Amino acid sequence: MKSKALTIGFLFVLLGLRSVAQNNDVVIKGINDKLATQSKTISNVLSDPSLMSLHSLTAFREVIKKNAKAEKISLITDREPGVKITVKGMVLDKAGIPQANLLVYVYQTSSEGWYSDTAPHILQNEGDHRHARLFGYFKTGADGKFEFETVKPKGYPNSSLPAHIHIEIEEKDRSFYISELLFDDDPRLVGQIRARAIEEHFIIVKNTGSKDQPLYSYKVQFAN
Repeated sequence: MKSKALTIGFLFVLLGLRSVAQNNDVVIKGINDKLATQSKTISNVLSDPSLMSLHSLTAFREVIKKNAKAEKISLITDREPGVKITVKGMVLDKAGIPQANLLVYVYQTSSEGWYSDTAPHILQNEGDHRHARLFGYFKTGADGKFEFETVKPKGYPNSSLPAHIHIEIEEKDRSFYISELLFDDDPRLVGQIRARAIEEHFIIVKNTGSKDQPLYSYKVQFAN
C-alpha cells in the first residue's frame, strides 16, 4: 500500500509539473503576441513582478530577444532591492563610427551578487549566461546608442571579483563582442584586479550622475 501511495503521489507531482509547463507556454505565447503588436513593451514585461519566475526559461528569453528593438528598457521591477542606476552606452567600430541596429544582450547579478533567486550561480551548463534573472535584449539606435535601467550589481559572494554587467553584441545570431562593464567606484576594483580588468579590455567608468541617481556611460569600441 505504501508503494502504491508513493507511486500515486509521484504521478500527481508529474501532472502538476506538466500543468505548470503548459501554463508557462500559454503565458509566454501571450507575451510574444503583445510585444509583436506593441501593446506591451520589453520594459513592461521585464519589470512585471508576476512574470519574474519566467526569466530563467529559454522560451521566455527567446521572446524578449526576438522582439528587441532600439529603446530604453528596464531590467528590474519596482521591488528589486539595491541602488537603482542608469546605464548608457555607444557602440563604435574600430574607426569610431557609431554602429546602428546591433543586438545587445546584457545580464548581471543582483545587489547581493546572485544571478538566480536561490544561489550565487545557477547550477547548470552556462547557467549564468543563459538563465540569469536580471537580463535584457535591445538594439542600438541610429546613433549607435543604448540605455537601460537596473540596479547596481555586486561581485560574487565569497569572491574578490568586482561587480560587473556582462555585455554581448550579436549580428546574424553570432556573438562577435563579449566584455564586461565595470564601475570605477567599486571597492574591489583595485590593485592587480584593476590591472587585470584593464588588460582584458573590460570597460571601467565613473558615475557621472549623482549619488541618488547614478549614471554610468560606456563607450564600447571594437578592436577589429
